[in-house]
Amino acid sequence: MGMAASQARLLSLTSRLHDVEYKAQNIEAQKIALATQKDELYQNYCDALDATKIQVAFRNADASVSYVDANYSTLCDYSETRVKQYALIDSQSGNMIVSQEVADKYKSYTDKYAFAYAMLGFEGNFGWENGNQGCEIGIGIAQEDYGYYSQSGTGYSLYMTECEQDVYDSHSEDTKLVDAFEAIEEAENDSDKQKALDEFREYLYSKYSDEIFDRMNIIKGGIKGDAEDDNALTYPDTEWEELRKEFNYYVQLYEGIETAGGCTVLEERYMSGEAGNDWFQNMVEAGLVTIQIYNTDGANKGWVDTNVATSTNENYLQEVQDETDLKRAEAEYEYELDKINQKDSKYDTDLSKLETERTSITTEMDALKQVRDDNIERTFGIFS
Repeated sequence: MGMAASQARLLSLTSRLHDVEYKAQNIEAQKIALATQKDELYQNYCDALDATKIQVAFRNADASVSYVDANYSTLCDYSETRVKQYALIDSQSGNMIVSQEVADKYKSYTDKYAFAYAMLGFEGNFGWENGNQGCEIGIGIAQEDYGYYSQSGTGYSLYMTECEQDVYDSHSEDTKLVDAFEAIEEAENDSDKQKALDEFREYLYSKYSDEIFDRMNIIKGGIKGDAEDDNALTYPDTEWEELRKEFNYYVQLYEGIETAGGCTVLEERYMSGEAGNDWFQNMVEAGLVTIQIYNTDGANKGWVDTNVATSTNENYLQEVQDETDLKRAEAEYEYELDKINQKDSKYDTDLSKLETERTSITTEMDALKQVRDDNIERTFGIFS
């Protein structure tokens, strides 16, 4: 082969070698990217292994306890079988997070007992149909009607709904009840008067809530003594004991809203289901929502903060591994890892082919260089 031909062939092989090495570098870069993807996939899987969810306890018929995933509905909606009463607090505002219905009733009723009855469906049944304005004059029925009004002709009905007044009248022998009422009028300033009013109503309901309910129930069913009236409403034959727990639940809820300085409405889509679970878990983990529990113990009775991660199980909350996300993560990890391994195997095959081609090219280039050098030495050696 002539020197010119050898040099042309050498240049061609050099170009091919550069192309092969460039392709190999690209494949190596893609293998590095695959390794990064594999690391990210593994990290996601580890995160799924570490993922937990909060659950809340419910009482079964046999008195045993079972746990369900916690969200607004399972924690805060009334349930007869849930072991404890909880509330969610917005960490930024300090307000209690509630449903739209609760917020509307809280805005309409400034008395916790009226609020509780309204939540039970007794809204508008605070006084007799044929009475002196009935519920219009009752405490806590509307914002402008709340308070400790001075006595002005209509007597103590300003401090009670008409149903409550009827019960009060029937217990004039209860000196503690009468004294508690008289303390309202005897109070010398607004603060003392409000305190006396609260104490009076606390005692009235602690002793005679069942009788108040009886009168509310009569109104719900129709006018007393006129049950056959065509305009009379119908209502199931419900006993106070059946509603006492729920009534107290709403009373305590109202107290919690007051303590929190108000309430914030949660969108309905975040109350339950998968969206509700995700919202609750994310908000708690981010510290944007805290959990409160109603403590029923004596001197410590009332709403207190609780934390599932640090509290004992007396709060009937638990943190467990999220099996649903883990199974999903396992399936995703195996599927994506298989795809990555297939790509990686193909890249290895391509690199092997390129390495074989590179070896062949360099061998031929070495041979051509040797031929070139020999020709140069023979041709130009005579001049040396």
